[in-house]
Amino acid sequence: MADQMHVYESDVSWIDDRRTEVSVGDHRIEVDSPPEFGGPEGQLYPETLFPSVLASCLLTTFLEFKDRMGINLKSWNSHVTAELGPSPEKGFKFHRIKIHVKIGVNDEDKEKIPRAMQLAEKYCFISRAIRNNVEEIVDYEFV
Repeated sequence: MADQMHVYESDVSWIDDRRTEVSVGDHRIEVDSPPEFGGPEGQLYPETLFPSVLASCLLTTFLEFKDRMGINLKSWNSHVTAELGPSPEKGFKFHRIKIHVKIGVNDEDKEKIPRAMQLAEKYCFISRAIRNNVEEIVDYEFV
C-alpha cells in the first residue's frame, strides 16, 4: 500500500466577488478572502482552513500510531495559530504554524505519547509538504 499512488479530487468554483465554493463529492463549503484582504467577516478562509487541515492530518496520522502502539486515547483537542506575513518572493506566506494539543490518555500511556507525537509529525503528509518552508511547532499537554 505504501508504494501505491492515491488520487484525490475536488472542485473549486468562483461564486462572485471573492466567494468560492469547494466541492468534494456531496460536501460543499464556501470559502472567502479574509477581511484584511477584502473579504467579509465570519466566513471560512484559506488562511484558517490550511492550518486546520495540517492539524487534522497530524491527528489522523497520530491515530495510526495510537493503534500500532496500543494507546488508549480518551480525548484530543487542538488549537492552531498560524502566522502569515510577507514572502521574500512577494505576496504572503505562512511563516509559522503552531498546534497546541490537549490530549487525554491513561497514566500508563503517557510515556508513549512523545514517540507517537514525533512519528505523527514525521509522517503527516502535509507536514512533509511544508517542511523547510514553514516552521511547524507542535506541543501538547495532558488533560
